[in-house]
Parts: sequence; C-alpha cells; structure tokens
Amino acid sequence: MILALINNKGGVGKTTTAVNLAAAYARAGAKTLLADLDAQGSACLHLGRRDSGPTHIPNLDLCCGFPEDARAYQHVFLDCPPALSPLTSQALELCDRFLVPLQPQYLAMEGLANLLRFVQNPSRWLGIVLTMVDNRARVTHEIIALLRQRFPEKVFQTEIKNNIRLSEAASFGQSIFEYDARCPGAKLYAQLKEEVDQKCRVPAV
Repeated sequence: MILALINNKGGVGKTTTAVNLAAAYARAGAKTLLADLDAQGSACLHLGRRDSGPTHIPNLDLCCGFPEDARAYQHVFLDCPPALSPLTSQALELCDRFLVPLQPQYLAMEGLANLLRFVQNPSRWLGIVLTMVDNRARVTHEIIALLRQRFPEKVFQTEIKNNIRLSEAASFGQSIFEYDARCPGAKLYAQLKEEVDQKCRVPAV
C-alpha cells in the first residue's frame, strides 16, 4: 500500500501522523518506507535524520524525495508538502490511497474544500484523520459534528488528541512509540493504524 498524507495547510499534524503511522506499521513487523516530500525535510528531522536510509526503528526506511523502489515495501507513506503543488499532484498519481490529517478549525473546512477540488481521482480518498483535537474548546465539538455529518463514511473514529508527548518525541528525533509507548498519543496512533488497515480492506467506491 502506498498512502499519501496531504493537506494544503501547514501545522495540522500531517508530518506527526506520517511519522507515527509509518512507525506503527514498522513496529508491527511490516517493511515500511517513509518518503519525505517536503522541502523543509520535516519528517527526516522528526526522526533525527537529514538523509535517506534505514532509521533507528527496525523495519522503517526513510527517503528524502520520491522513492524509486516503492513497490519493494509492504507499506509506503508519502509525507506531502503543505501546498497544492506539482509534488502533491505527483504523490496523488503514485499513491494507492490518500489520507487528509485535519485540525478541527473553521478555516480547515475551507481548506478541505479546496483540496478536494484539486484531487482528480477522489476514489482514492481514504478519509480524514482529526488531529490536534482540543476537547476543551466548544468549537472543536461543533466542527467535528459538522465533518461527521457531511462526510459520514470518511471521518476516522480515531481522533488524535493534543498530547505534549507527541511534540516532545519529535524534538528527540523519535516516533511516539520509542519516546513513550504508554502515553495516550502512542495508543491513539496504534489505534489509527488498525483503523487504516480496516478501511483499506474495503474496496474504493
């Protein structure tokens, strides 16, 4: 499976999701590749690297740019740049499915509409992962309700809550599983991995 993670807005937890979802698959024993397509190299930096090659996580390789041998892996995750760019278009052509990490804010709703207009093959859309969820804010619940009403089959049940351990893990060049496997963030990304597996077993419409 080649899964692209896309969002035309930065700061929504896209790279955090790409890194930790890839780590979850590698941790389960799958030969996994994480491709960093962002010029800022955020995914590489998250794992404490600046170049391609094996990571400190067993079964997880890192690629700076588009992979030449993507089909050599069981699972490939494409961390796309935060823009509707030619690189994003190329990723959408290469991937089997794509995932949209989305922070539940009103401006994100408009960004999602623009993104979906940009996509030429919507049948590959796996769904929306809600990230950086702050349940203390009333507006968060309102937006999540709107999203689930409008896209009832697309919004993942797993919601990635705000968790300081996720930010700390990146500063130490680790996935959340190496940094603190018992924290809520690790449990949520393990749960997300299982939900992605389940959705991928259902044929795209």
